[in-house]
Amino acid sequence: MKKQSLTKPDAIIAIVSNDSKFAASVKSDLGAWGFSSIVAHDDAQLTDVMNQQAPTCVVLDVSQPDGLSDSAADRVVDMRLLDRLRSGWKTTPVVAVSSDPSISLAVSLVKHGAFDVVAKSCATKQISRLVDGLAKQQQADHRAMKHHEAHCKSRGMGNYEILGKSQAVMDVLDLVEQVAQSDATVLILGESGTGKELLARAIHHNSLRADKTFVPVNVAALPPNIAESILFGYEKGAYTGADTASKGWCETANGGTLLLDEIGEMDIMLQAKLLRFLQDGTFMRVGANQQQKADVRVIAATNREPKEMVQSHLLREDLYYRLNVFPIRMPPLRERREDIPILANTFLERSAELHRRQVVGFSEGAMECLVQYDWPGNIRQLENLVTRMVLLTRDAFIGISHVPAEIKSTRAGTHVQPEPELSHMKNVERQAIVAALEKSDGNAVAAAKLLGLGQATIYRKIKRFQIELNQIKADSRIS
Repeated sequence: MKKQSLTKPDAIIAIVSNDSKFAASVKSDLGAWGFSSIVAHDDAQLTDVMNQQAPTCVVLDVSQPDGLSDSAADRVVDMRLLDRLRSGWKTTPVVAVSSDPSISLAVSLVKHGAFDVVAKSCATKQISRLVDGLAKQQQADHRAMKHHEAHCKSRGMGNYEILGKSQAVMDVLDLVEQVAQSDATVLILGESGTGKELLARAIHHNSLRADKTFVPVNVAALPPNIAESILFGYEKGAYTGADTASKGWCETANGGTLLLDEIGEMDIMLQAKLLRFLQDGTFMRVGANQQQKADVRVIAATNREPKEMVQSHLLREDLYYRLNVFPIRMPPLRERREDIPILANTFLERSAELHRRQVVGFSEGAMECLVQYDWPGNIRQLENLVTRMVLLTRDAFIGISHVPAEIKSTRAGTHVQPEPELSHMKNVERQAIVAALEKSDGNAVAAAKLLGLGQATIYRKIKRFQIELNQIKADSRIS
């Protein structure tokens, strides 16, 4: 009877083995799960399969010839094929199979990019379960990515790093679509770290000015005594040290877009000159006696409430109304929690590649902590934290132990458990692993063989279920 599988009928598995009997057995068992599979006996055949069929997963037999000991196998197994798979087809997971995998061999294979390592003696059923789970996850990720790309493409967004699938993000993208190709002044509101500059860039790149200059200016960083010179430029001799004339940012952005971030930090006298520039595009360099004109689309941004700044006389009321032609509010991360896994996994992938770390994902408990947290620093805080965790962990997955204590707090201020509450099936699985470990006196490798699990898998599950392996070993010595 064919197993129930949610995978697409076109999912293809590549089996790489020079053991014809083993390859046929795996192919048959995968067929019972609804998978098509192709057998490759050498590197050349595998390359053809990878290039022509784009398999969902690769089952790689790294078994050594009979008569070689574990230590010899560790020394002679050639990792070059696995390295080539990971470099050439990095998104395709590889399940490695060995006739008698030692711990050091399993560690080496995982370090070289294998998703899991299983023993050949119990491989066919275990491989089928692994492959089915991998295929489902891969296709779910593929659907999510296609949905996001299709949505962005339909709005001309392209890849401008505005990641997310929440309704809050979709609403923002709708507004971008409406305003991008006009020359209307846009006021972007939002807390620090929400991605206001990314939004401004998206508006620019989807406007008729996309081939012109985008100039971002952090108004809060402008020295008050030379802010006007930086913004509007200056003539030669305008002040001591002005040996040559210089363009300002408004002139540099001619034909393009000027982003004035933290607009409320601008000196109140300079705001009057900016107002004139917004009204008719005219300005005067410092030290000049003649007006100039520039065609610039202005986008302003602030992390403060504009009306409160007007009431506090930090922002001119007439400037506020001139800027507030088309306001867009970037939602804080706590209002788009469903986007946190997308953002966190994207930051993890970038950071792992940049810092050359073999970190591939988050445990369920760690991700639950990230989703529960309120993120006062928003996306910037999340990105910085993920980078820190990638640098600190030595495991393939970021677990709950790697998450700082303050991040483990829920919105209500209570602390989450070390892992989210387990379902009935997860409890059964945990109990089975504990029983196997107790029967094996805390030997994880022996327990894995009893359960038909790969060594890398059982160590992940021990960590996932917070099983105290040292305690089990201690109890076995006492008894």
